[in-house]
Order: sequence, then structure tokens, then C-alpha cells
Amino acid sequence: MKAFAKVAGLVLFGLVILGIGVLFFLTRLFDPNDYKEQIQQLARDKANVELTLGGDIGWSLFPWLGIELQEVTVAPLNQPDQAIAEVGSMGLGVEVLPLLRRQLRMSDVILDSVTLNLLRDADGTGNWETIGATDETPLAEDGSEPAAEQPQESTAGDLDVAIESVRITNASINYTDQQAGQALVMEDVNLTTGALIEGEPFDIDLLGLLIVEDPAVRVRIDLKTVAQFDLDLQRYEFDAINLKVDASGTPFSGRAVNLELQGDGVLDQTAQIAELNQMRLTLADMRATGQVKASQLDGDMQIEGNLDVAEFDGRALIASLGQELPGTTEPRALEKVALSARLDGSATSMMLQDMTLVIDGTTFEGSAGIADFARQAVRFDLSGGSLNVDNYLPAVDEEQQAAAAEPSVKLPSGGSASDIAPLEWSEDPVLPLETLATLDVDGTLSLEELIVSGIAIQPFTFSGLGKDGLVQLRQLEGGVFGGQFSTSGRVDTRATPVELSVKQQLTEIDSLAAQEAFDTPPQIRGLLNVDVELNARGNSMNRWVNTLDGTANFVVNDGALIGVNLEQQLCQGIALANRKTLSEPRGSEDTPFQRLAGSFNITDGTISGSDLVVAVPGIAVKGQGEVDLPDQRIDYRLGLLLQGDKSAMPDPACQINERYEGIEWPVRCQGFLHNAAKSCGVDTEGVARIAGRLLGNEAQRKVEQKLEEKLGDQAPAVRDAIKGLFNR
Repeated sequence: MKAFAKVAGLVLFGLVILGIGVLFFLTRLFDPNDYKEQIQQLARDKANVELTLGGDIGWSLFPWLGIELQEVTVAPLNQPDQAIAEVGSMGLGVEVLPLLRRQLRMSDVILDSVTLNLLRDADGTGNWETIGATDETPLAEDGSEPAAEQPQESTAGDLDVAIESVRITNASINYTDQQAGQALVMEDVNLTTGALIEGEPFDIDLLGLLIVEDPAVRVRIDLKTVAQFDLDLQRYEFDAINLKVDASGTPFSGRAVNLELQGDGVLDQTAQIAELNQMRLTLADMRATGQVKASQLDGDMQIEGNLDVAEFDGRALIASLGQELPGTTEPRALEKVALSARLDGSATSMMLQDMTLVIDGTTFEGSAGIADFARQAVRFDLSGGSLNVDNYLPAVDEEQQAAAAEPSVKLPSGGSASDIAPLEWSEDPVLPLETLATLDVDGTLSLEELIVSGIAIQPFTFSGLGKDGLVQLRQLEGGVFGGQFSTSGRVDTRATPVELSVKQQLTEIDSLAAQEAFDTPPQIRGLLNVDVELNARGNSMNRWVNTLDGTANFVVNDGALIGVNLEQQLCQGIALANRKTLSEPRGSEDTPFQRLAGSFNITDGTISGSDLVVAVPGIAVKGQGEVDLPDQRIDYRLGLLLQGDKSAMPDPACQINERYEGIEWPVRCQGFLHNAAKSCGVDTEGVARIAGRLLGNEAQRKVEQKLEEKLGDQAPAVRDAIKGLFNR
């Protein structure tokens, strides 16, 4: 036995020596460079690429099956002179003996000076799309299709794979999209990993520089993480992700913008789920936390999660991004901003649900986001407390502040007294029609208080919709000047010319407060109620006033006409008819009234009405006429029906007696709109006609008095006969 063992040992030793010798001579006698042409042809047939091996192929057989390549170039077969990939050098090795145990043990995989050139042409076709096995099946010698090969069961999942490390150095990626007009360059790319063993964690370290030409942007990327994979389950985990991004360029006005993202990620292709948990995001001084989960990755991807942004200085953030924030009326506006929301989105949308947004102490709650990225479809439904819009408007410069500090000139009552014609209506465009035509917005905003130009609206509600060229103001209402307003309207940019319509209601509005708020010369005082429905065409003030159509009616209760004394005008008319002189002025600077009302029809900018009514104590006023908006003129005739002077000591020249009953004393308002109240005066022609009628009535009265004296009881019958004769 000992002899046999000795012999067996010698034989085995001899076989090992013989095997080593054979391997030695194989590596020395067999030169793979002699087979470059066969390798290149194999690449053409199997991968549809033109493979160029510029340097010598170095290789080893035992204990590592290793290979080293130099100056490798890969190009599409139909464009062999346009390389997709270039590799300066590459090397890898596979341990031989573990292969016998179905174990793939690879040494370091090293790639140096790698360049990828990716091009998408004007038709949208990528130069990489032709790479790979062709769909064409070669015919048999007799011209028939060869029999289909029986599918073989994959054994890749049974192969135990391990790679000591992967190192890619000095890599670059050039991507050009001629169809979109974009060009990206990723250079100085270096990737290093730890040992890639299935089920075991390993480190990943990636560095690179992303360069964008238009706009000019440079982004330095530094990624570190610990990864783990399971090929059978197609599950990949990334723990302790630390991504740092340093960006600079034109969009940031030359400033360096720093972003850092941390968290843990999971990609499970079997479950079609990707997650980023324990997310921590830092952008300048802004800090955010949350988590994001994407599902149905290969189908209609859905995104959900949550986001919490701690209070940050919005002004400082905008400045750190290289953006210049205009000076605001409130110097500290936007200094306190915070956000909390639930994420709800897809591959084409992102909405913030259950959102709480705090801006400078004002809290907004609801939802907001983009319903479609391609259409820039904005959706929002928000409610909030008090918002002062004035705080966020551009600040007034020093000269404007000095002018505002000067004592303001008191506006004249009753409007301007100037007879100078007003400026013509402007032909300049008013609405941004191109923007409105592409608008895709659907939103609602409700506030407890909105302050605009110093005017407080309590509460305030807005609802609007803009889509496919039709912009609709569904609701705009609130409380202001002690009353309520409600407005709706639409702008149809699809029509030529553009069509506009508006409906508005004002209820119990303090008209004097409104005029003062808008720096309008006060002309009327009282509680205003208005109901207006208007239509117009075009896109300038000139076109609007010339095409204005619609209806309007208004009522003012418990008011006064400011700057006009109708009582004085009335008494002057009565005194003229009585051929007397007033002993003293009557009334005050204004004309109080219990009710002022009227309705109007509007055609091509001309407002006409025939039922204007003013109820002044002791006087009833009726009116009719026109307001010509294109020419900015008014021509209105008023009839003052005397109801008696109820004062304790009436002026003898202005006394009302039975002779004036039923007589409408004429007043005419004629002139420019900017001095409408002061354009009113006694209609002397009308007064002359009334005076003539009064003289006739006086003669008749004297005749009747003589008849009564002569005829006694028969006088009434004779008087009636005379009236019948003259149809009176």
C-alpha cells in the first residue's frame, strides 16, 4: 500500500507539473493578437458594432484568466468613423479554479480614459440604437428558415459572482440632442467601488463634473453611499447616501450654489418600487426632511411621500441662488417661510396635498402644484388668513417718497372744473394675449383679509380657470368699503378680435370712501348698489370703449351730490319765473337725496338712459340722456318736480304754490366727464317755456275768477265747457 501511495503521489505530482508546464507554454506560444480579425468579425456579427483594438492584447491563464486591452474603440457598424465609446486601457481577471465550482471570482475591473459619445439626431434617433444583435435570421443553404432553437434554461441565477472592485478613471460622457438643441458634457468622472459580493454591502464613490452649454452651467457632483444587491430579487439598497452638488454659471449670476442630499434608498424591480427614506435636503440655509416613494416604475408611475421645510429666510435663499430680489415696500418681506406637505405625483405631475405654507406669519392651507409638466398646468386650492400684498410690491424710490411726503393737494368737490378736453383713449395693448392663450391654470384662493393699495377686503375669494385660450374669472368677491362686491368674467383669446365679458355686483358700497381710496374727485356720497353686465372686443382702452355693449343699473340710498347745489339752482329758476330776486342763497354746497337710481343700455360705448330718478326732500328729479365714452362727454337733461318747500322760513322768491304743481323744472348737464357735476345748470330755454305756460295759466285763473263773480252757481258749468272747447 505504501508503495502504491508513493506511486500515486508521484503520478499526481507529475500531472500537476505537466499541467503547469502546459499552461506556461500556452501563455508563451498562444498569442491572442493573432485573432484580432476574428474577434472584430465576431463583434460585427453578434453586436452590430465596429470594434477597433489599437494596442496589443495582454493575457494570462493561471491562476487568473486575465486580459488587458489598449486603445479600444466601439462604433456603429453603419458609421465606423464615428466612435460611440473609446477606452484608453482596460483590464480584468477571473480566478480559474472557482469556475469549476460555479463561482465567478473577478479581480479588480479597471477602465481608464473612457469616453462615451452619445448623439440623438434631428429625427430623434440615437447613435446607440443600432448596437446589439440584429433581428434578421440567416437563411439555411436551401433558402428555408432554420428550425427554431429550443430555449435553454438560464443558469445565471445559480452563478455565484464576486468582484474585488471596480475602478473607472478619467472618464467623460458627451451627449448631444440635435432635436432638442441641448448639449451636455460629463467629464473628470471617477468611480470606485468596494468588493461587489451579492448580499454583502460595499462602498461606492463617484466624482464628476457636468457641463451644460446653454445656459452655461457647471455642476460638480460628489456621491458616496454603501450599496447592496440581490440579483435574484432584483433588489438594490443604498444606505447612507451623501450627494453633494456644487453648481455655478449663468443662471446663478456667477455664484456658487451648494446642495446636499442625504438618506437611504431602495430600488426593487420585482416589486416595481423605488424609495428614498430619511431624506435630508440642504440648499444654502434651507433645511428639508421627508421621504419619497415611487411605484409602478415600468407603467404609470405614481409618487407619494411627505416634505417638511423648516423656517428659512426666503430673501437670503433667493440671493444665494444668484437671483436679485427687487426691493419691497416691507424690507423684511419673505424673511420667514416654512412649508409642510404630502407629495402626490407621477412621472408627469407633482402636487402638494394637505399643504401648510407660512409666509411672514400668514398661513395658507390646501393644495398646489403642477398637474402636467409639459403643459405647465398649475392647480391650487388655498385658504389663508390676512395677506398684505403691498408689503411685497416694489419699494418706492427716494424721489417718490419725497413727493409723497409733500402735502397733498385737496381734490376739488364735484370733479374738475377744467374745460380742457381729456386725453384720447390709449391704443396700447392691455392684456398679454400670448400668455393668456397658453395659460393652463385652475385655482381657488380664499383669505380672511386681503390688503391691496391700502384697501382692506374682508373676506376675499378668488376662483379662476384658464385653458385652451379661454380665461374665466369664475369668482372674485369680498367685503370692501362697508359693502360687498362680486365679479365674474371671461377673456376669449380664440376669437378675432379678442372677446371680453364681465358681470359685476356692488352692494351697499360707501361711494365716498371708494372715491377717496382711488384718488377720484368726490362727486357723490351714499350707499351704492350696482348691477352691470358688459361685453367688449379688442385689446386696448380705445377698442374697449368703442365696442362696449351691455346693461347697467344702480341705486344710491341716503346720499348727496357733492359740489352741486340743486336747491339753489331750483330756487333761481323759480325766482326767475316769479320775476323776483332771492334774498339769500339756499341750501348747502351739496345736494342731499334719499334715493338716486337709474338703468342704462350701452351700445358701442354710448350709455343711454331714460329713467334716472333722484328723490331729494321736497324735490323729485327725473332724467334722461347719454354718456359718450369714446368722446368722454355727457349730455343729460334733468326734470325737477317741485313738491313744496318745507322749510320753516321759505324765501318769498322761492315759494311753492299751486301754480307750480306738476311742473318739471329743467336742468341740463352737458360737458366732459371729468367735470360732470359742475357741468350742470338751469336749462334757460326750458324755463322760458315754463314761464310762458305759467302766464297763460295766470290769465285763465283771472278769467275763471271773473266768471265766478258774474255767473255765480253757473260758473263751473261754463268753465267746463270752455275747457272742453280748448281740449283742456
